[in-house]
Amino acid sequence: MRIIIYNSSSFGGCFDYGKALLSAYRKHPDVAHASWWVPQNAELDKDDAVRRLFLTDKPKSPSRILKQWHFLLRTILNPLLLLQRLSVQPPSVVIFNDFEQLSAVLWVPLFRWILGTKHRFVIVLHDPDRDAYPPSLRFTNWSMKTMMGLMDVAVFHDFLPDKIYYRNLPECTFLDLPHGFYPMPEPDPELLTELLKLESPGRIILTIPGNIREEKNYDLAIEALSRLPEHILIIAGSASNARVDIQQYKNLATRLGVSERVIWIEKFLTEAELSAVIEICDVVVLNYAVSFTSQSGILNVVAPFRKELIVSDGPSSLASVLKKFKVGELVEPGSVDSLVEGLKRLSAEEAEVRHNWEDYLSYASWENHVNKAMDCYSKLKPMAR
Repeated sequence: MRIIIYNSSSFGGCFDYGKALLSAYRKHPDVAHASWWVPQNAELDKDDAVRRLFLTDKPKSPSRILKQWHFLLRTILNPLLLLQRLSVQPPSVVIFNDFEQLSAVLWVPLFRWILGTKHRFVIVLHDPDRDAYPPSLRFTNWSMKTMMGLMDVAVFHDFLPDKIYYRNLPECTFLDLPHGFYPMPEPDPELLTELLKLESPGRIILTIPGNIREEKNYDLAIEALSRLPEHILIIAGSASNARVDIQQYKNLATRLGVSERVIWIEKFLTEAELSAVIEICDVVVLNYAVSFTSQSGILNVVAPFRKELIVSDGPSSLASVLKKFKVGELVEPGSVDSLVEGLKRLSAEEAEVRHNWEDYLSYASWENHVNKAMDCYSKLKPMAR
């Protein structure tokens, strides 16, 4: 069997996921060839399995308007470039690890017309709830329904919301697979040395790592500090987009008198730097807004470190994992009171170590993921040749 993994992004959670998938599929005995198709600017070591085929997702222009036009161009051209290259490939299982939802109504009919039944298509639903995507709910439903109609397999992680675009798809198999965890490098020594200065007796270090997004509820964590004088908070990552206003969180910390206990590392962290941040912390806070329905990729970065977790108890894959494997404290979404109580439970001196990561680490292996996926693919209709 041949595997092609499609990524239109060159950084972030989907990119890390694609890298891990490539490695896992290449190890499977039934995979004759696996390749990963990525943007031209992807920073990766030279590898015959990696093909830089698509438009850059990091345009050099400082103009916001030009960046928006570039995004629109990528959304239209990348699927066409993928189509052109798939037309000359042998029959393969094509995994959409990224997908251009906004232009799906344009490219999906072309895929059907030109490729027919030559390939089998798999979509990874990293965010299975697309309702927040522009330009409207009606368009979202139309574009997602169009795209899902192309797919033979839809992969999700632990939780799939009841959405109109996942119904009445008799030709599509919905497959629940473990996300897989990420082995991390040794902590960056320079950053770790700097962060070690934050340690002191009785102090508890929290962190919210990764790209800075509003749905991570930084305001609740900052407000919780005003009730927890022994806690400090590290916010480590870069703004996910131009709409994120980091200054508003800094202003809130100043108003509440906790700005000295909020440590900002405003940059896109290398894996070694992220390792340093997680290594130094006591608790990782994944207190997402109720609209969050995915499984946070950061969970699978944290898992090998076996750190304590605070997670919002919303309708998400992330919360489902915690309920199933008991690897963290669940708190009420949007509630400062619940967040404070959860942090107190973790920091209580009499609290026992009750979060066992071993079962989760055994379940969430990429080997387990690929074995289950390959079993599913082997049962699909034969591909045309």
